[in-house]
Amino acid sequence: MFFFKKNKGITKEELQALVEGLEQSYMDKDEEGLSKKFHPDKRGMSFLNHFQLMMTFQVYNIKSEILEFELLSMDATKAVFTYTRKHIHTCVNPADEREEKRNQIISYYVEAVKENGSIWITRYSPYSTIFVDKKGDFLSGVDAVIPPGEEINSGIARFIPYFQLDSYVPATFHVYSNSQFIGYYPLGEYHRYEPSHTFTINYFDKIEASSVEKHTADYISQETLLTAQVLHQTDNSSVVETQLMSNNVLEHELVTSLLTKNGFYMIRFLYGKGEPMPPEEREKWEREMVTLIEKEHSS
Repeated sequence: MFFFKKNKGITKEELQALVEGLEQSYMDKDEEGLSKKFHPDKRGMSFLNHFQLMMTFQVYNIKSEILEFELLSMDATKAVFTYTRKHIHTCVNPADEREEKRNQIISYYVEAVKENGSIWITRYSPYSTIFVDKKGDFLSGVDAVIPPGEEINSGIARFIPYFQLDSYVPATFHVYSNSQFIGYYPLGEYHRYEPSHTFTINYFDKIEASSVEKHTADYISQETLLTAQVLHQTDNSSVVETQLMSNNVLEHELVTSLLTKNGFYMIRFLYGKGEPMPPEEREKWEREMVTLIEKEHSS
């Protein structure tokens, strides 16, 4: 009779050791060690680009600190998790030191598999980048998320001060060919893949619908919505309130749509705690959105 040894499943401790080893290889400038953390079929991803790594390793020494680790799902052969790390760069040659945006806190969405007793990364996707100073503190305001060489859309920059965001931090920023996006997360949740609530502004160079009224009508007619109500409507703007179920969790959202001479904007506050937004919070966001619209229309 033959007895086969049952393969052990993935453990959280093994996943944490995987990312600790990954970060140590990065600090050690060990390109081969980095590559071995990834599945053989995935070693062509941009993170492992030889020339980019060599350029970074030749110019900088990197200090890494893992700040957060969150397991999202796991079974015997695969796992999904996020982790957040801080990198502080110093020049190998002190004479080369200058002011630049190199230090950052990045959060990654990671998928890993276990094959033949080895655990490998199969997906490694950054979803939040926050720039920090040499002490590791967030840069001020939107500067914390604007990459070197990019500029925030003037409308987005103009709209942000209308909102009370003391307990939020800019955590993500994306630039596309015809749009921009900035996202604010609660200060203690800047690293979360799915924070409990978010404030976001989308800019588009044009509106796809024939009018804001048509856009709003299309938006509230989505079959996925449990409830939808138009709270404010003008020729060039609207504020709508919606509720929907996402992954069995109730999401309550206020959305402003605003057409200006410079483009089209969607400004959202999403409350995803599985219950309706508290009345005072709902009133705050609605008031700020309507104030923004009124100021824009009067200018």
